[in-house]
Amino acid sequence: MASIPGLVVQSVTDYALDYYVRKEMLLQTTQDKPLLAFLEGGKKTFPAAKQYISEPVQGSVMNDTSGFFAGYTGDSALTFTQMALGVRATYAWKEVHAGFVITHTQLKQDGITVVDGESKTSDHSDAATRLTPILKSAMADFGESWSRAKNLMLWQDGSQDSNQVPGVQAILQDDPTTGTVGSLSQATYTWWRSRSKLDLSASAENQTITNFFTNEILQLKKRGGKPSKILCGSAFWAALNIEVRAKGIYTQTGFSNKDNDIGLQKISIGGIGTFEYDPTLDDIGLSKRCYVFDKSKITLRPMEGEDNKTLLPARPYQYLVMLKSMTWTGGLQATQLNGMGVYGIA
Repeated sequence: MASIPGLVVQSVTDYALDYYVRKEMLLQTTQDKPLLAFLEGGKKTFPAAKQYISEPVQGSVMNDTSGFFAGYTGDSALTFTQMALGVRATYAWKEVHAGFVITHTQLKQDGITVVDGESKTSDHSDAATRLTPILKSAMADFGESWSRAKNLMLWQDGSQDSNQVPGVQAILQDDPTTGTVGSLSQATYTWWRSRSKLDLSASAENQTITNFFTNEILQLKKRGGKPSKILCGSAFWAALNIEVRAKGIYTQTGFSNKDNDIGLQKISIGGIGTFEYDPTLDDIGLSKRCYVFDKSKITLRPMEGEDNKTLLPARPYQYLVMLKSMTWTGGLQATQLNGMGVYGIA
Protein backbone atom coordinates (compact mmCIF):
# COMPACT_ATOMS: atom_id res chain seq x y z
CA MET A 1 0.00 0.00 0.00
CA ALA A 2 1.59 3.26 -1.10
CA SER A 3 1.46 6.42 1.00
CA ILE A 4 1.00 10.01 -0.20
CA PRO A 5 2.44 12.91 1.84
CA GLY A 6 0.70 16.17 2.59
CA LEU A 7 -2.86 15.28 3.62
CA VAL A 8 -3.92 14.90 -0.01
CA VAL A 9 -7.59 14.27 0.68
CA GLN A 10 -7.99 17.42 2.77
CA SER A 11 -6.07 19.69 0.42
CA VAL A 12 -7.79 18.41 -2.72
CA THR A 13 -11.27 18.85 -1.26
CA ASP A 14 -10.34 22.35 -0.04
CA TYR A 15 -9.14 23.27 -3.53
CA ALA A 16 -12.17 21.73 -5.21
CA LEU A 17 -14.62 23.60 -2.99
CA ASP A 18 -12.84 26.93 -3.46
CA TYR A 19 -12.36 26.65 -7.21
CA TYR A 20 -15.12 24.52 -8.69
CA VAL A 21 -17.98 25.66 -6.48
CA ARG A 22 -17.14 29.33 -6.03
CA LYS A 23 -15.96 30.04 -9.56
CA GLU A 24 -17.89 27.59 -11.71
CA MET A 25 -21.01 27.14 -9.65
CA LEU A 26 -23.40 28.72 -12.13
CA LEU A 27 -22.00 26.63 -14.98
CA GLN A 28 -22.87 23.41 -13.17
CA THR A 29 -26.58 24.08 -12.80
CA THR A 30 -29.13 21.70 -14.26
CA GLN A 31 -31.88 24.31 -14.67
CA ASP A 32 -31.58 27.83 -16.04
CA LYS A 33 -31.67 30.53 -13.38
CA PRO A 34 -31.91 33.84 -15.26
CA LEU A 35 -32.66 35.93 -12.17
CA LEU A 36 -29.62 34.64 -10.30
CA ALA A 37 -27.35 35.19 -13.31
CA PHE A 38 -28.82 38.70 -13.80
CA LEU A 39 -28.29 39.75 -10.17
CA GLU A 40 -24.88 38.10 -9.83
CA GLY A 41 -23.75 39.93 -12.96
CA GLY A 42 -24.51 43.34 -11.45
CA LYS A 43 -23.65 42.76 -7.80
CA LYS A 44 -21.83 45.40 -5.80
CA THR A 45 -20.18 44.85 -2.43
CA PHE A 46 -20.69 46.99 0.65
CA PRO A 47 -18.19 47.41 3.51
CA ALA A 48 -18.36 45.42 6.72
CA ALA A 49 -19.11 47.15 10.05
CA LYS A 50 -22.39 48.44 8.63
CA GLN A 51 -25.65 47.59 10.35
CA TYR A 52 -27.74 48.11 7.23
CA ILE A 53 -27.47 48.52 3.48
CA SER A 54 -28.72 52.07 3.06
CA GLU A 55 -28.98 54.65 0.29
CA PRO A 56 -30.61 58.10 0.16
CA VAL A 57 -33.64 58.39 -2.12
CA GLN A 58 -35.72 61.43 -3.02
CA GLY A 59 -39.13 61.68 -4.57
CA SER A 60 -39.99 65.37 -4.41
CA VAL A 61 -38.23 68.55 -5.47
CA MET A 62 -38.59 72.27 -4.72
CA ASN A 63 -41.04 72.69 -7.56
CA ASP A 64 -43.53 70.50 -5.66
CA THR A 65 -43.85 73.23 -3.03
CA SER A 66 -46.55 75.82 -3.57
CA GLY A 67 -45.13 79.23 -4.42
CA PHE A 68 -41.98 78.05 -6.15
CA PHE A 69 -41.38 79.76 -9.54
CA ALA A 70 -43.96 82.46 -8.83
CA GLY A 71 -44.52 85.54 -10.91
CA TYR A 72 -43.83 88.96 -9.39
CA THR A 73 -44.10 92.64 -10.20
CA GLY A 74 -42.84 95.82 -8.62
CA ASP A 75 -42.35 95.35 -4.88
CA SER A 76 -44.11 91.95 -4.64
CA ALA A 77 -42.84 89.78 -1.80
CA LEU A 78 -40.58 87.03 -3.04
CA THR A 79 -40.85 83.38 -1.96
CA PHE A 80 -37.87 81.22 -1.03
CA THR A 81 -38.20 77.44 -0.89
CA GLN A 82 -36.07 74.99 1.03
CA MET A 83 -34.58 71.98 -0.67
CA ALA A 84 -36.83 68.94 -0.51
CA LEU A 85 -35.68 66.51 2.16
CA GLY A 86 -34.66 63.04 1.06
CA VAL A 87 -35.09 59.82 3.00
CA ARG A 88 -33.04 56.64 3.22
CA ALA A 89 -34.09 53.27 1.87
CA THR A 90 -32.68 50.77 4.34
CA TYR A 91 -32.28 47.02 3.89
CA ALA A 92 -31.09 44.54 6.49
CA TRP A 93 -28.30 42.23 5.42
CA LYS A 94 -28.62 38.54 6.15
CA GLU A 95 -26.33 35.52 6.55
CA VAL A 96 -26.88 32.11 4.97
CA HIS A 97 -24.90 28.88 5.23
CA ALA A 98 -24.81 25.48 3.55
CA GLY A 99 -22.45 22.61 4.16
CA PHE A 100 -21.83 19.00 3.26
CA VAL A 101 -19.94 16.05 4.61
CA ILE A 102 -17.75 13.33 3.09
CA THR A 103 -17.27 10.35 5.37
CA HIS A 104 -14.12 8.27 5.64
CA THR A 105 -16.30 5.30 4.67
CA GLN A 106 -17.17 6.93 1.36
CA LEU A 107 -13.51 7.59 0.69
CA LYS A 108 -12.67 3.96 1.41
CA GLN A 109 -15.30 2.87 -1.09
CA ASP A 110 -13.58 5.14 -3.60
CA GLY A 111 -10.20 3.63 -2.83
CA ILE A 112 -8.86 6.15 -0.28
CA THR A 113 -7.95 5.50 3.35
CA VAL A 114 -7.36 8.55 5.53
CA VAL A 115 -4.57 8.11 8.07
CA ASP A 116 -5.97 10.25 10.87
CA GLY A 117 -3.53 12.22 12.99
CA GLU A 118 -0.69 11.91 10.47
CA SER A 119 0.45 14.18 7.66
CA LYS A 120 -0.31 11.60 4.98
CA THR A 121 -3.03 9.43 3.50
CA SER A 122 -2.87 5.85 2.35
CA ASP A 123 -4.00 5.02 -1.15
CA HIS A 124 -5.08 1.61 -2.42
CA SER A 125 -4.04 2.54 -5.96
CA ASP A 126 -3.80 5.95 -7.68
CA ALA A 127 -4.98 8.91 -5.58
CA ALA A 128 -5.46 11.22 -8.53
CA THR A 129 -7.95 8.91 -10.22
CA ARG A 130 -9.55 7.65 -7.02
CA LEU A 131 -10.25 11.09 -5.61
CA THR A 132 -11.84 12.43 -8.77
CA PRO A 133 -15.18 10.56 -8.90
CA ILE A 134 -16.37 11.30 -5.38
CA LEU A 135 -15.17 14.90 -5.47
CA LYS A 136 -16.70 15.68 -8.84
CA SER A 137 -20.02 14.24 -7.69
CA ALA A 138 -19.93 16.15 -4.40
CA MET A 139 -18.93 19.43 -6.03
CA ALA A 140 -21.57 19.16 -8.75
CA ASP A 141 -24.26 18.34 -6.18
CA PHE A 142 -23.22 21.11 -3.79
CA GLY A 143 -22.82 23.69 -6.56
CA GLU A 144 -26.27 23.01 -7.99
CA SER A 145 -27.85 22.87 -4.54
CA TRP A 146 -26.26 26.16 -3.47
CA SER A 147 -27.22 28.07 -6.61
CA ARG A 148 -30.73 26.59 -6.59
CA ALA A 149 -31.29 27.64 -2.96
CA LYS A 150 -29.83 31.12 -3.50
CA ASN A 151 -31.89 31.64 -6.62
CA LEU A 152 -35.07 30.59 -4.81
CA MET A 153 -34.29 32.94 -1.92
CA LEU A 154 -33.89 35.87 -4.31
CA TRP A 155 -37.29 35.17 -5.89
CA GLN A 156 -39.17 34.93 -2.58
CA ASP A 157 -40.35 37.66 -0.19
CA GLY A 158 -38.44 36.63 2.94
CA SER A 159 -41.46 35.20 4.78
CA GLN A 160 -40.11 31.66 4.30
CA ASP A 161 -37.23 32.38 6.72
CA SER A 162 -36.66 35.59 8.68
CA ASN A 163 -32.90 34.97 8.50
CA GLN A 164 -32.86 34.90 4.70
CA VAL A 165 -32.75 37.85 2.31
CA PRO A 166 -36.16 39.22 1.24
CA GLY A 167 -36.08 38.85 -2.54
CA VAL A 168 -37.85 40.19 -5.60
CA GLN A 169 -41.38 39.68 -4.29
CA ALA A 170 -40.59 41.86 -1.27
CA ILE A 171 -39.49 44.70 -3.56
CA LEU A 172 -41.89 44.43 -6.52
CA GLN A 173 -45.09 43.81 -4.62
CA ASP A 174 -48.46 42.77 -6.01
CA ASP A 175 -50.07 45.80 -4.35
CA PRO A 176 -47.51 48.62 -4.24
CA THR A 177 -49.93 51.04 -2.55
CA THR A 178 -49.47 49.39 0.86
CA GLY A 179 -46.67 47.90 2.92
CA THR A 180 -43.03 48.91 3.05
CA VAL A 181 -39.99 48.45 0.85
CA GLY A 182 -36.56 49.31 2.22
CA SER A 183 -38.25 50.46 5.46
CA LEU A 184 -40.19 53.17 3.54
CA SER A 185 -43.99 53.22 3.51
CA GLN A 186 -45.47 52.99 0.03
CA ALA A 187 -48.71 54.48 1.33
CA THR A 188 -46.86 57.57 2.58
CA TYR A 189 -44.41 57.99 -0.29
CA THR A 190 -46.48 57.58 -3.41
CA TRP A 191 -43.38 57.99 -5.58
CA TRP A 192 -41.86 54.93 -3.89
CA ARG A 193 -44.04 52.43 -5.75
CA SER A 194 -43.38 49.90 -8.45
CA ARG A 195 -45.84 49.24 -11.26
CA SER A 196 -48.39 46.42 -11.05
CA LYS A 197 -51.15 44.96 -13.18
CA LEU A 198 -52.17 41.36 -12.61
CA ASP A 199 -55.38 40.98 -14.66
CA LEU A 200 -54.12 40.99 -18.24
CA SER A 201 -55.68 38.57 -20.72
CA ALA A 202 -54.43 37.46 -24.11
CA SER A 203 -56.46 38.41 -27.17
CA ALA A 204 -55.40 37.45 -30.66
CA GLU A 205 -57.86 39.95 -32.10
CA ASN A 206 -57.35 42.90 -29.77
CA GLN A 207 -53.66 42.41 -28.95
CA THR A 208 -54.37 43.25 -25.31
CA ILE A 209 -50.99 42.36 -23.80
CA THR A 210 -49.00 43.83 -26.67
CA ASN A 211 -50.88 47.12 -26.55
CA PHE A 212 -50.61 47.26 -22.77
CA PHE A 213 -46.83 46.94 -22.78
CA THR A 214 -46.50 49.41 -25.63
CA ASN A 215 -48.16 52.00 -23.40
CA GLU A 216 -46.60 50.74 -20.17
CA ILE A 217 -43.12 51.55 -21.50
CA LEU A 218 -44.00 55.24 -21.21
CA GLN A 219 -44.93 54.86 -17.54
CA LEU A 220 -41.83 52.82 -16.68
CA LYS A 221 -39.62 55.49 -18.23
CA LYS A 222 -41.62 58.50 -17.06
CA ARG A 223 -39.44 59.17 -14.00
CA GLY A 224 -36.11 58.18 -15.47
CA GLY A 225 -36.53 54.41 -15.30
CA LYS A 226 -34.50 52.26 -17.66
CA PRO A 227 -36.27 48.89 -17.81
CA SER A 228 -33.99 46.35 -19.43
CA LYS A 229 -34.74 42.85 -18.11
CA ILE A 230 -38.01 40.89 -18.42
CA LEU A 231 -38.55 37.48 -16.80
CA CYS A 232 -41.79 35.54 -17.07
CA GLY A 233 -43.36 32.18 -16.30
CA SER A 234 -44.55 29.63 -18.84
CA ALA A 235 -48.25 30.58 -18.69
CA PHE A 236 -47.42 34.24 -19.33
CA TRP A 237 -45.17 33.18 -22.21
CA ALA A 238 -48.01 31.10 -23.66
CA ALA A 239 -50.34 34.10 -23.47
CA LEU A 240 -47.81 36.23 -25.33
CA ASN A 241 -47.59 33.57 -28.01
CA ILE A 242 -51.32 33.80 -28.67
CA GLU A 243 -50.98 37.43 -29.72
CA VAL A 244 -47.63 37.06 -31.46
CA ARG A 245 -48.83 34.25 -33.70
CA ALA A 246 -52.01 36.09 -34.63
CA LYS A 247 -50.42 39.33 -35.78
CA GLY A 248 -46.68 38.69 -36.08
CA ILE A 249 -43.63 39.06 -33.90
CA TYR A 250 -43.11 42.41 -32.22
CA THR A 251 -39.41 43.19 -32.23
CA GLN A 252 -37.15 46.14 -31.59
CA THR A 253 -37.72 47.20 -35.20
CA GLY A 254 -41.45 46.54 -35.38
CA PHE A 255 -43.71 43.66 -36.37
CA SER A 256 -42.65 40.70 -38.48
CA ASN A 257 -44.77 37.75 -39.58
CA LYS A 258 -42.13 36.16 -41.80
CA ASP A 259 -40.98 33.55 -39.29
CA ASN A 260 -43.04 30.38 -39.73
CA ASP A 261 -41.13 28.35 -37.16
CA ILE A 262 -43.72 26.95 -34.71
CA GLY A 263 -41.21 27.13 -31.87
CA LEU A 264 -40.73 30.82 -31.11
CA GLN A 265 -37.38 31.36 -29.42
CA LYS A 266 -37.62 35.06 -28.70
CA ILE A 267 -40.31 37.69 -28.15
CA SER A 268 -39.09 41.26 -27.76
CA ILE A 269 -40.66 44.65 -27.37
CA GLY A 270 -38.92 47.88 -28.24
CA GLY A 271 -37.93 50.04 -25.30
CA ILE A 272 -37.73 47.22 -22.76
CA GLY A 273 -36.09 44.16 -24.23
CA THR A 274 -36.71 40.43 -24.62
CA PHE A 275 -39.19 38.38 -22.63
CA GLU A 276 -37.20 35.56 -21.06
CA TYR A 277 -38.65 32.42 -19.50
CA ASP A 278 -37.56 31.77 -15.91
CA PRO A 279 -38.39 28.17 -14.81
CA THR A 280 -38.32 29.13 -11.13
CA LEU A 281 -41.50 31.16 -11.53
CA ASP A 282 -43.27 27.93 -12.48
CA ASP A 283 -41.72 26.13 -9.51
CA ILE A 284 -43.05 28.69 -7.01
CA GLY A 285 -46.54 28.88 -8.50
CA LEU A 286 -46.06 32.12 -10.44
CA SER A 287 -46.21 30.82 -14.00
CA LYS A 288 -48.70 33.59 -14.88
CA ARG A 289 -46.38 36.39 -13.76
CA CYS A 290 -43.94 38.67 -15.55
CA TYR A 291 -41.35 40.88 -13.83
CA VAL A 292 -39.68 43.89 -15.42
CA PHE A 293 -36.39 45.09 -13.90
CA ASP A 294 -34.19 48.14 -14.21
CA LYS A 295 -30.71 46.72 -13.71
CA SER A 296 -29.39 50.08 -12.52
CA LYS A 297 -31.94 50.27 -9.70
CA ILE A 298 -31.95 46.76 -8.23
CA THR A 299 -28.66 45.35 -6.98
CA LEU A 300 -27.39 42.29 -5.17
CA ARG A 301 -25.18 43.59 -2.34
CA PRO A 302 -22.79 41.05 -0.80
CA MET A 303 -20.63 42.19 2.11
CA GLU A 304 -16.94 42.63 1.29
CA GLY A 305 -15.07 39.38 1.88
CA GLU A 306 -18.30 37.48 2.53
CA ASP A 307 -19.45 36.66 -0.99
CA ASN A 308 -19.59 32.83 -1.22
CA LYS A 309 -17.02 32.44 1.53
CA THR A 310 -15.64 28.92 1.97
CA LEU A 311 -15.20 27.48 5.44
CA LEU A 312 -13.06 24.51 6.42
CA PRO A 313 -14.28 23.33 9.82
CA ALA A 314 -12.22 20.83 11.78
CA ARG A 315 -13.43 17.26 12.10
CA PRO A 316 -15.36 16.57 15.32
CA TYR A 317 -13.31 14.12 17.36
CA GLN A 318 -16.13 11.58 17.58
CA TYR A 319 -16.88 11.39 13.82
CA LEU A 320 -14.69 10.15 10.97
CA VAL A 321 -15.82 12.74 8.45
CA MET A 322 -14.62 15.78 6.53
CA LEU A 323 -16.85 18.87 6.72
CA LYS A 324 -16.99 21.58 4.05
CA SER A 325 -19.27 24.60 3.95
CA MET A 326 -19.93 28.01 2.45
CA THR A 327 -21.53 31.21 3.74
CA TRP A 328 -22.90 34.31 2.05
CA THR A 329 -23.70 37.63 3.69
CA GLY A 330 -25.59 40.42 1.98
CA GLY A 331 -28.93 41.76 0.81
CA LEU A 332 -31.01 42.79 -2.20
CA GLN A 333 -31.34 46.54 -2.64
CA ALA A 334 -33.61 48.72 -4.76
CA THR A 335 -33.03 52.46 -5.13
CA GLN A 336 -35.96 53.33 -7.42
CA LEU A 337 -39.16 51.37 -7.87
CA ASN A 338 -41.29 53.24 -10.41
CA GLY A 339 -39.22 51.99 -13.34
CA MET A 340 -39.91 48.34 -12.53
CA GLY A 341 -43.07 46.27 -12.21
CA VAL A 342 -44.91 42.98 -11.85
CA TYR A 343 -47.55 41.90 -14.33
CA GLY A 344 -49.79 38.89 -14.65
CA ILE A 345 -52.55 37.23 -16.61
CA ALA A 346 -55.85 36.55 -14.92
